[in-house]
Amino acid sequence: MHLAAMVMASSLAGSPECDLQHEIDALSADLRAFERSRSQGALDAERAVEIRAIVKDALADAGTRMLMQGGPDEPAFEGDNFYRLDASGTEISSADGNFRYHLNVQMQLRFIWNHREELGDTQGFENRRTRFIMDGHAFGKEWRYALQISRPSGVPSPRVPDIEDAWVGRVLSPELQLKMGQFRPAFTHEELMVNATTIFMERSALNNYFRAARSRGIALEWETEHFMWRSGWFDGITVRSPSTPGGADWNTGNTVNLPWDNSLAIDWAFSSRFDWKLAGSWKELREYTPWLDMEGQATNLGVAVDAEQASPSAPFPADPWMIEVTGDLMHKQAGWSLYTWGVFRRVQSDEGQSNQWGALVQASTMLAEKWEAALRYSIGDSGADADAAYPMLSLLELNLSHYFHRHSMKVQLDVGYSFEGLSANSRGNGFATAADNLLPDVQPPAGDVSGQMYVGIQYQVLF
Repeated sequence: MHLAAMVMASSLAGSPECDLQHEIDALSADLRAFERSRSQGALDAERAVEIRAIVKDALADAGTRMLMQGGPDEPAFEGDNFYRLDASGTEISSADGNFRYHLNVQMQLRFIWNHREELGDTQGFENRRTRFIMDGHAFGKEWRYALQISRPSGVPSPRVPDIEDAWVGRVLSPELQLKMGQFRPAFTHEELMVNATTIFMERSALNNYFRAARSRGIALEWETEHFMWRSGWFDGITVRSPSTPGGADWNTGNTVNLPWDNSLAIDWAFSSRFDWKLAGSWKELREYTPWLDMEGQATNLGVAVDAEQASPSAPFPADPWMIEVTGDLMHKQAGWSLYTWGVFRRVQSDEGQSNQWGALVQASTMLAEKWEAALRYSIGDSGADADAAYPMLSLLELNLSHYFHRHSMKVQLDVGYSFEGLSANSRGNGFATAADNLLPDVQPPAGDVSGQMYVGIQYQVLF
């Protein structure tokens, strides 16, 4: 630019003096303006860097940051396996990383139509679940916690709102965690899968009969790249242990949120589960849906046992005890998935004994990027006296799901047909619960049941 100015000044040297001076002054002014703009640009760049640094320092001083719809880019603890790091929701963390708070809100809204041959149609809307799910760490990344508060469906009671999960944990190593409080004992695979990620609207009726429901206790969790082992000691592990007509007298009732001196009088209860990941990642195995963008395969083999015994006093004068075992296999790859499991339970007391069993197979396929279809068949035996209840389960269910934002927003359509009469899932007599969209039929000997059918549609949002 300087050279161009000199050339132009020389070319004007033959002009009158006033004209020449005028041109030189104009060129000098242009040069000064150009230099100022260059200096100002550099200054602006420097100021931008300074401003960014100031903003970063200000955020650090504030001590918090918020991330919407996603977890941190890096794991909070090297080698950690005990966080839902891929979960959506809201997160608040301290600048030094010693405090982390993660929140999910879940809502499930349903419409159900049920038809029983002798009792006709029953239909209606339901707010199946409204939950606030919180987890994180405090005073260091090794100290973990989880709290889940729910408004369960059904008639309002003093238990509303209900505390479902409430525990604290200490990460002893990247693979080992000790936790204490109220949570699900590790037994059936279905019960341990987050219900927000299930293909069907609800876990199976078979699972809801044999599951180990939430209880208070202490557990040790060990997880490596290929293996997971979880064992714990609890104040009872079943929502409803079986009490069959003519069989063992055993009915613990709901074990959630009971005090240490509760009337269930459980002497001891424990559960232990071992999982072997044959392929894929633990993250892929946390849901059944075989997304089309999935790479490779994911396969898991699991086995588990749980047991409990009550004191020989009211309300258990017959000194009952219970033990059950289960095994399951899950496999999925891009476009399709398969899940199957079986369970056996033995209940025994001074009044008799009862053997129950069940098996399930579930398969799904992606019809398109956001459409999935699934089939589930469950068979089981509650061990009840056939003269007083319907002991058998033979249930076929179909599902069609549309994913707006994967499991964070989806609509599910379920259709089910029971080939056997159903007794209420209370006192261990049968498999029918409204949560599974199934209702009790007219009981024997009065009943003459040919089957039951339901249709349900559910909208879920998780944020």
